[in-house]
Amino acid sequence: MGKRITKILISLKDELLDIIYPPKNSCIICQSEFVGICPLCKSKIKRVKEFNGVLSYGYYNGVLKKLILEFKYNKNFVAGSILVDFLCDMIIENQIDIDYIVYIPSSKKTIKNRGFNQCEYLSKEINKNLDISICNDVIKNKNVKEQKLLSKEERCKNIKGAFKLKTDKNIKNKKLLLIDDVMTTGATLYECEKLLKENGALSIKMLTVAKSYI
Repeated sequence: MGKRITKILISLKDELLDIIYPPKNSCIICQSEFVGICPLCKSKIKRVKEFNGVLSYGYYNGVLKKLILEFKYNKNFVAGSILVDFLCDMIIENQIDIDYIVYIPSSKKTIKNRGFNQCEYLSKEINKNLDISICNDVIKNKNVKEQKLLSKEERCKNIKGAFKLKTDKNIKNKKLLLIDDVMTTGATLYECEKLLKENGALSIKMLTVAKSYI
């Protein structure tokens, strides 16, 4: 009953936000008359095959890069909802069997500066669309340098030991889907995957919106 009431309240909140901030009747990329993203702009996204155990919707350039940057740094939640749709499509297309969604956590400093954790947002929206439970038990254990400023070797060293678990009750013997927005070298994903494996995860599938060319 509690979960049902929560879902109703979330739905009402979303409907209210749509009334206050109605979506524009134009493509977010080319401004043509289309709500969200038009088929032409979407077709320009270069899709990518699974790479080193990570599924990604497309390469981090052009249209997809613009959507991610708009969402991540400008808090454009229309762009965010489009990215959520991409991830939901990937889950359905690949028939991923999941007990819990786990997302890459942000530090308190990052959340304070940006205002939100983009991976948490994506996960919560997937939860609403596909009714997959979320595990919030992975937390950032230490502040690290921005990964984008570092080399591949530096990234692995920088992120080592950056995560810990509040509890393993939603990890042990569970099938998990680990969510991140962009995969570059994969150092962050693999470090979090290692933690989940060490704490008894039955299986871990990694999914990102985009993969860089690095």
